[in-house]
Amino acid sequence: MAYSDDATKTWISATPKKNADGNVIKWRCKYRYELNDFGHTYEGVWRIETPSRTPEEYTKSELLIGFEKPRWDKMFSKMYAHYISGNWSPVLTTDENFDVNALNE
Repeated sequence: MAYSDDATKTWISATPKKNADGNVIKWRCKYRYELNDFGHTYEGVWRIETPSRTPEEYTKSELLIGFEKPRWDKMFSKMYAHYISGNWSPVLTTDENFDVNALNE
């Protein structure tokens, strides 16, 4: 059994971006896993290839399929296994000032 099976999962947000007809063209979601004293929030963007439905016409299950929840499950299980092994380094940083234009073409 995967650790993700035992984790508590919580929707943090699901934000639709709509076209002029009110149909969703993109979803931005956050979904959190917690197990014991370890947690991680996954974020994703799902672009809708053929916008034909309003936000209310979607289900949470459809959103999870669009965001490849099985991949999130697998990633959480690997992260948790590493965490309980004692080799976890909880200090992660995000460089908000990173200049992508400094990269080579």
